Amino acid sequence: MSEDNKGLEFYDNLDLTHSHNDEDLQDVYKKWASAYDHDNDNLLGTVSQPLSVQIFKEYIEDKSRRIIDVGCGTGLVGVELEKDGFTNFDGIDISQEMIDIAKQRGYSNLFIGSLNNSLPCENDEYDAALCVGVFTHGHVGSECLDELVRIVKPGGIICFTINEGVYEPYGFNFKIKKLESENVWKVLEIRKNDYMVKKNVKGFYCIVEVQ
Repeated sequence: MSEDNKGLEFYDNLDLTHSHNDEDLQDVYKKWASAYDHDNDNLLGTVSQPLSVQIFKEYIEDKSRRIIDVGCGTGLVGVELEKDGFTNFDGIDISQEMIDIAKQRGYSNLFIGSLNNSLPCENDEYDAALCVGVFTHGHVGSECLDELVRIVKPGGIICFTINEGVYEPYGFNFKIKKLESENVWKVLEIRKNDYMVKKNVKGFYCIVEVQ
């Protein structure tokens, strides 16, 4: 079996059909960290990181604004942020092994944390947040959007992706509208686009402004 097929078999056998606790996910990413970037590009064809940053920069003119990348993984969003001239971004992830890889990718600070709990951030600490690839099968639910709002200042931008397979089943469609109706945020844009092209999966790319 080729190395590519081994990686594909590992991904396909991941049980992401139901919610996992943080311990389960830490174990998954501990095993996957060293192969993640390869699998992301070659087996899954994940394009959510560059597409998210491409959309995000349409709304953030000052590239020195303080940004947090929630669920940063190996830092693929950081690669894109640095490439586009952003200079002040932190990262949070559940996996130390993933963070260890992200250390060389432009982040000012990196922390262990999970959206399933309170993040290690102060209220209104950041000017903007990205959360790419986290709202997907078996990870976190729509209720965790509240935590992103908590750490971003009023007037700040949040850019997040949602795997199309969980958008309605996990209640993201209702939660996004609820937060807007409660004047927690203003929805600036939601677009559906490619997400994992080699798996024929699309995702929702969402931009909101905290009120």
